[in-house]
Amino acid sequence: MLTNVDKTRAKRPLFIVFVLIVVLSIFMVMSLNGQSEQTDIPEQQLAKILSEMEDVGQVFVYFHYEQQKEKQFLAVTQQQNITGVIIVAQGAQDVHVQRLLKQTVGNVLQIPTHRIQVVAMQHKEEAK
Repeated sequence: MLTNVDKTRAKRPLFIVFVLIVVLSIFMVMSLNGQSEQTDIPEQQLAKILSEMEDVGQVFVYFHYEQQKEKQFLAVTQQQNITGVIIVAQGAQDVHVQRLLKQTVGNVLQIPTHRIQVVAMQHKEEAK
């Protein structure tokens, strides 16, 4: 017949397995949360940064890409060049904000400002 000490020893491996499962689950959830923040698409990353600028408000960004294929030794690589940007911002009614957004995005992406279009975001009342 098993004593209390034997019963406790028999339950130890189950307890250890349970603790390991909980710890691994927490680690996986934390790593997935950190990974999702790092894998934001460039448009979302830029929109987040631009929305933090003074008087800009909420921002949506769209990149237009020109794809080029390059043949290299034993490999074909595809390179995507940004050829245009559309920025929709709440504060874009102000000409100063439009100019600031164009200059900032042009400098960051190294594209000429004539390839950047900034438009005002539609107000919710106007959408009805």
